[in-house]
Amino acid sequence: MTVDELKKYYKVNRDSDLARILEKTRGAISKWRSKGIPENTQAILQIRTNGKVKADLSFKSK
Repeated sequence: MTVDELKKYYKVNRDSDLARILEKTRGAISKWRSKGIPENTQAILQIRTNGKVKADLSFKSK
């Protein structure tokens, strides 16, 4: 999942609006945009959106 997919689901235009809805900081949203949304957070958001926004299950090997 991406920040833009979440913004579309929550029908917001700005990252700051998404941060407010998700009760995260704007800095966290910015970090998600550059480094990706952490897998555990994606799982929670997939549940919160009733599966409308899917977690990215392609795990990265380290």
